[in-house]
Amino acid sequence: MDRFTGTIEKINSLMSAHCKSTSLILDTAVQDLIEGGGKRLRPLVLILAGRFGEHNEEKLLSMATGIELLHMATLVHDDIIDEARLRRGRITAQEKFGNDVAVFVGDYLLTRSYSLFIDNLSQHSLLKLNKVVKMVCIGEIRQYEEKYNLDLSLLDYFKRIRRKTALLFAISSYIGAYEAGVRGKNLYHLYKFSLEMGMAFQIQDDLLDFIGKEDRTGKENNQDLTAGIYTLPLILLLRNEKYGQKTREVLEKKDLTIEDIALIQEMIRESGVLDLSRGYAERFVERARKNLAFLPDNVAKKDIEFILNLQVQRQK
Repeated sequence: MDRFTGTIEKINSLMSAHCKSTSLILDTAVQDLIEGGGKRLRPLVLILAGRFGEHNEEKLLSMATGIELLHMATLVHDDIIDEARLRRGRITAQEKFGNDVAVFVGDYLLTRSYSLFIDNLSQHSLLKLNKVVKMVCIGEIRQYEEKYNLDLSLLDYFKRIRRKTALLFAISSYIGAYEAGVRGKNLYHLYKFSLEMGMAFQIQDDLLDFIGKEDRTGKENNQDLTAGIYTLPLILLLRNEKYGQKTREVLEKKDLTIEDIALIQEMIRESGVLDLSRGYAERFVERARKNLAFLPDNVAKKDIEFILNLQVQRQK
């Protein structure tokens, strides 16, 4: 991601400046989140999509900052719900400051993101964005309702990650392009490209929850498993002819022991579901490539393809 270092630094600076408040604890918590890093993929996708049109770089940076603040707000709220200790290798806001302050931080980030959207988005883009935020919330609620559901279908899973993750990638691309005057097929293919990439991104994220190295991912492994959130590898394992019944018996306990988790990990490794899951991710990557092929050749296209290629091999 070195090729985007300058842009990411500008986004980080804008976030810090835009979130400055009169509260020391709020400023400390927000700055801690910003300094915690992150790939900044959504704002980068927004900026690169905007470069397919007659863009204003300053406006793109402001919109991109808004998207990242919105994303950060969802992460803070996620960590409260999941009682997560670590995010990006750092102590989470709720672990460090308590749930009360973390709720305030998430809400504050949301309001700061919308002040940027109101200043920079057309009514058309703002309405599109609001629909996506609604769908993200529905996705989170569905995930909560589906906890410990041993009969979750692949369709249910794909609907969940579309709402929770992929749509925010897609709307980032859409508003960046739309506000730069991109219309018609180019706008459609940028949206679809980012939607498919977002699906692949979340599948890879779910794989890393099982097989990632914590010093690389910055998160504790098996968080979803222990919280009763069943993702693609586990859904496939439950349908595996050899290991499905044993998996079901273990998961029916709900409160898993260290030995239970180790057994699930072993069955996941031996069953072949990791390769099956990667296969699904690769299909979404290929769909993204097909949409990319319809876009005009320029520097932004090369950069956005570079981001796509990172999803295939990322370890964090």
